Amino acid sequence: MSLLRLSPYITKSAGSVVRMAMLCCAAVASLIACTSSAPTATQTPTPGDLDRAVLVALYNATDGPNWADDTNWLSDEPLGEWHGVATDGNGQVIRLQFVDNQLSGEIPPELASLSNLGSLDLAYNELSGEIPPELASLANLEVLTVGGNELSGEIPPELASLSNLGLLGLSGNELSGEIPPELASLAN
Repeated sequence: MSLLRLSPYITKSAGSVVRMAMLCCAAVASLIACTSSAPTATQTPTPGDLDRAVLVALYNATDGPNWADDTNWLSDEPLGEWHGVATDGNGQVIRLQFVDNQLSGEIPPELASLSNLGSLDLAYNELSGEIPPELASLANLEVLTVGGNELSGEIPPELASLSNLGLLGLSGNELSGEIPPELASLAN
């Protein structure tokens, strides 16, 4: 029952006003409880859905329509069927390989959300801007190659936290500054 329909029942006595306010609060609380039930499976994004959103950000940030090969990108095909993408059995991205694929623009920091990413190969493109320090959160990353681009700025010292990193390719860019001493701690 709406508040407008209840208004004739409100009397001038303070007790009635208080009771009406309590009824309204109870109705609102009941309505909130009904609409905020546990999310269904269709409402909860899967890890694959999150990875898809990150890949769309990569496509948009690096001029995807002008890539040399963008087969299946932005389609409903499984991510593992998108050019340059490999996935695990759960559909999560484990490798991105875009060597000489005419990517241009900046590397999006959203790539750091690909929690299972083990290899990121963006070599020999036309990428510019700085290497996102956010990439240091990719705990499973074993290969990071961004050589042969137009990247600038300093090498992020945060990359030293990539304890599984075995290959770091940065040559052929316009990077400045010293190699961060922290990178000496990379064991692999």
